[in-house]
Amino acid sequence: MTASNVLSAGALTDYVAALMDIPPRDLFPDASLLEAGLDSISIMRIAAYFKSFGHSVKFDDLIATPTIGAWMRLAGRGEDARPARSGQGDAAAADGVVRDDGEAFDLTPVQQAYWFGRRDDQPLGGVGCHLYLELDGEGVDPSRLDRAVKRLAIRHPMLRARFLDDGRQRIGDAGPGAALTVHDFSRRPDGGAGALAELRDRLSHRRLAVVDGEPFGVQLSLLQGGRTRLHFDIDLLVADVLSVSIVLGDLAAIYGGREDELPPLSFDFRQYLARIRSERAADSDMARRYWSERLPSLPGGPRLPLRRDPRERVAPRFVRRQFHLASADIDRIRAQARRHGVTLACVLATAYGEVLARWAGEQRFLINIPLFDRQEIDPAVRHMVADFTNLVLLEVDFQTRAGFADRVRGIQAQLHRDIAQGDYSGVEVLRDLARHDQGGGRTAPVVFACNLGAPFVPQEAVEAFGQVSWMISQTPQVWLDHQTYPTPDGLLLNWDAVEDLFPPGLLDDMFAAYEGLVRSLAGGDWDKPASLPLPAAQAAVRTAVNATAAPVEARQLHEAFFAHALAGPDCVALIAGNEILSRRTLAERALRIAGLLRGRGVRDGDVVGIALPKGADQIAAVLGVAAAGATYLPVAWDQPAARTRRICLRAGAGLVLTRAEKLDFAGWPDGVTPVDLAEAAGVMPLPAPVSGDPERSAYIIFTSGSTGEPKGVEVSHAAAWNTVASINDRLGVGSGDRILALSALEFDLSVYDIFGPLSAGGAIVTIDESQRRDPDAWIDLVRRHRVTLWNSVPALLEMTTVAVTEGKQLATLRAALISGDWIPLDLPDRLRRVSGPGVRFVALGGATEAAIWSNAIEVTEIPAHWPSIPYGLPLPNQQFRVVDAQGRDCPDLVPGELWIGGDGLARGYKGAPELTAERFVAADGGRWYRTGDRGRYWHDGTLEFLGRLDHQIKIRGHRIELGEIEAALERHPAVTRAAAAVVGHGPDRALGACVALSAPAADSEILAFAQGQLSDHMVPQRLAFVDALPLTANGKIDRTAIGALLDLQPPPGADGGSPPQGPIETAVAALWNEALGTTAARRDDSFFQLGGNSLQAARLAAAIARTFGVSLPLRAFLGRPTIAGVAGLIELDAARLGTVEEGTV
Repeated sequence: MTASNVLSAGALTDYVAALMDIPPRDLFPDASLLEAGLDSISIMRIAAYFKSFGHSVKFDDLIATPTIGAWMRLAGRGEDARPARSGQGDAAAADGVVRDDGEAFDLTPVQQAYWFGRRDDQPLGGVGCHLYLELDGEGVDPSRLDRAVKRLAIRHPMLRARFLDDGRQRIGDAGPGAALTVHDFSRRPDGGAGALAELRDRLSHRRLAVVDGEPFGVQLSLLQGGRTRLHFDIDLLVADVLSVSIVLGDLAAIYGGREDELPPLSFDFRQYLARIRSERAADSDMARRYWSERLPSLPGGPRLPLRRDPRERVAPRFVRRQFHLASADIDRIRAQARRHGVTLACVLATAYGEVLARWAGEQRFLINIPLFDRQEIDPAVRHMVADFTNLVLLEVDFQTRAGFADRVRGIQAQLHRDIAQGDYSGVEVLRDLARHDQGGGRTAPVVFACNLGAPFVPQEAVEAFGQVSWMISQTPQVWLDHQTYPTPDGLLLNWDAVEDLFPPGLLDDMFAAYEGLVRSLAGGDWDKPASLPLPAAQAAVRTAVNATAAPVEARQLHEAFFAHALAGPDCVALIAGNEILSRRTLAERALRIAGLLRGRGVRDGDVVGIALPKGADQIAAVLGVAAAGATYLPVAWDQPAARTRRICLRAGAGLVLTRAEKLDFAGWPDGVTPVDLAEAAGVMPLPAPVSGDPERSAYIIFTSGSTGEPKGVEVSHAAAWNTVASINDRLGVGSGDRILALSALEFDLSVYDIFGPLSAGGAIVTIDESQRRDPDAWIDLVRRHRVTLWNSVPALLEMTTVAVTEGKQLATLRAALISGDWIPLDLPDRLRRVSGPGVRFVALGGATEAAIWSNAIEVTEIPAHWPSIPYGLPLPNQQFRVVDAQGRDCPDLVPGELWIGGDGLARGYKGAPELTAERFVAADGGRWYRTGDRGRYWHDGTLEFLGRLDHQIKIRGHRIELGEIEAALERHPAVTRAAAAVVGHGPDRALGACVALSAPAADSEILAFAQGQLSDHMVPQRLAFVDALPLTANGKIDRTAIGALLDLQPPPGADGGSPPQGPIETAVAALWNEALGTTAARRDDSFFQLGGNSLQAARLAAAIARTFGVSLPLRAFLGRPTIAGVAGLIELDAARLGTVEEGTV
């Protein structure tokens, strides 16, 4: 090793100071360079700088001890020092220009991604990774510019690169090149404004002919008064950001006659790649293991609200948003960053991530980080034009609240760990994800690119051609691309996005929030969490829709009924079978029961169980317990002994009203006394109900718990009365109304069934226990007793509409209250067909913990954009929030957890203070119930219900909402209802669906229909056909029973393992084995499970198309990635094959 090739502390200091753009005297041997502002990209370049002196110093070693002194000690170990290579390539001519021998060479992983994304059959593909900019200046000479462009292409081989169909690249001959295109608009009366706009529109999004060796373009417009506009565009297959700066600088130098001053280029990109791949082989294998271990747990990109499915878009149009940060603000932010030991790049990445998390459905996601990984293994590399980009997939997690500085430190530490393993490219990680997810699932379409070095357009280019007046970039399969560009007076921050992929206004709101956050960092307190308030217009809408204050007087639920009994005792109050009870009779029975209870020692606030079948006795018992001043506890008549015992103990019941045959029931725990209701007949009634406070508990209803332990929801009279009175007022319920009481007492819809009509002077028509699943009996009751109000879950109304055989058999109904489960979009019309056009269909939602219902929407017409019937708006004196994991209100269209507040909230869970504290929380000056449901706000303040948090599943990387599958299946004309579920465990988990049919249909027909409605990963793999979906005791879909039914169905490919069959499969298998390097692929083996990636898939699809003379779009291949599946596709009409989402690979 020569003395001139020995690294000195002075040389290292000078190099680092140049990267940081500060005087070398400001760097001290033991001062932290990170605190001084050195960024991770520069440290990557320093690692390469060490390598040029023969020292193999790793990025993570440099990050761990970021001082000049420590780095010199790393270099001084000496045992791994080796002579640096000379850097004189064997292809250099005397003039310093590389003469390539024309040999094709492989693309880098990033180039492969760009090349693959150019395909028309890719989601958000059909475009090049393209940069376009305009420089407005004066007096540019067309002939000099023409010569300069041609000399530029000769100087830089990659500007002559051709990209081949087989996924490789070759340097073209250094020929004369095409003539410069010049547009003369100088004599146009409008100054050429229209023509310039048309030219910009055409050039800014064009796909350059890289297959023909045209990876860049320069055009010149001549304008009035000697002004000029230079139009420059380049495909980033051949250039990274620094390369674009080199291109513009060299073009200016050649144009200015200074070509001889440019440094010689004796080393080309092909040589560079050969060296790098050889030197990085061992590190790449270690990095691959690092990413492989993280693969199962990696998230996907941020789930931003979308206007349409990205797979529908080909050749997307990008729109730019930008703001400028002045140098003074940058200096203040840098100073803050130094105090906290973080870099400016990580500060901006964190701010970007904070905004993405605010608008994402999940707050743990990947950001795609391009790294400008130019390894200066030869002096010529720093002047070379090529795409040296590498990608790192940065995992960020915003689920918990943290101070901004702490957040940046965490993200910076993760980024440094990932960069240290960057020898295995993010593109390769994405391919591994695609293979793991069997062709799709997790992608990373949101990008953060940060260039904080020299100005993007060098000063010599500005002097020669003018200032940048307009610029935009685009990248295939990218949704949103963040970029920064230094300017002479600060920093330009851009977002380039596929505009029509997102709902109107969403990107404006996000970008405004990002700008506000970044500007606030110049003077804000970084120890506090980032402040990202709701957009003001959205906050105003939330305030308006939650302004629900209404004059509802707090009362006990039963008060109004007993008042009506005194005022009009002979009016009908209850019809149960052959019994017709007047108000007087029902009130007397209730007061006798109250007398019985008081005589048995029941006092105000005691809990009394009711274990009775549906009928008059059950309703009288409810009124009697209330009149006694006690709290009623429904105990299902047919409930198992073990659950009955747990409920009675948890609720603290001392006495249970039941029948004689149940007195010896094994479910009564010690300390609980069962009492035969018949005893009340011989007891003197109380003269009047016991007076009490409306805030005391009215009932305790137990719901299923996620731990298997039932939860007892304790609701006050005042809370429940607020809901009952609100609904009565909404519907104008009065003495002429009768309701059909279908719901079990242990289901809270029964609270309205009883107290809704009775408190308004109306009557109850109740079924008996034998009629709980008999829609024919319900229809008969509605007709015979002229029922006007219906209240049930959707499934029970569906059963009834199906059972109506002729005419308007439900013509007396004037309103239906439907809640408790997903409501099919066609159910309102189906009800009107059997009742009449005037019936009011009110969809409601809420929770037992918030007194029956908390929101409502009256459904008339079904707008085309409704994916389901929404929740609507809050009921009087109730409020809603949609909240993220940090407890912040989600912006419009962003899913979050539904929180309910207001006067309907329960007291909590009986006997479970810890669970009460977990689910009922104090926040922002109010008390809220965390429902565990997912929802989102629309722009007009309408709430949309999105299902349970625990019904959103994930299979092979795909996030799937079961309701979406069910809705798609129900669009088939023969399907009346469908319910989806997951079957199997671990890697064998699959989707299944239970389907109820109205007409015969084969499973193949249903699945084919589903394939036309759903993404491939959402198509069920098992079907079970039933006459009606299994329901729980409360009339909701029984998903446990559905899972059990699906487990009985044979899995797909149960006879798998067979070899290819027939000549087509055999021929496909030969191409398959050649592509994968296998020898005996079976007909049902997945291409990706055998190790295939998207690039190999593209090549194989092209080979199959050539061999068989068919068109095989990649989506079709990826949708059926087996030999049997592809063979079937070959036999189909190619014209009806679509595209598939493969992700950013």
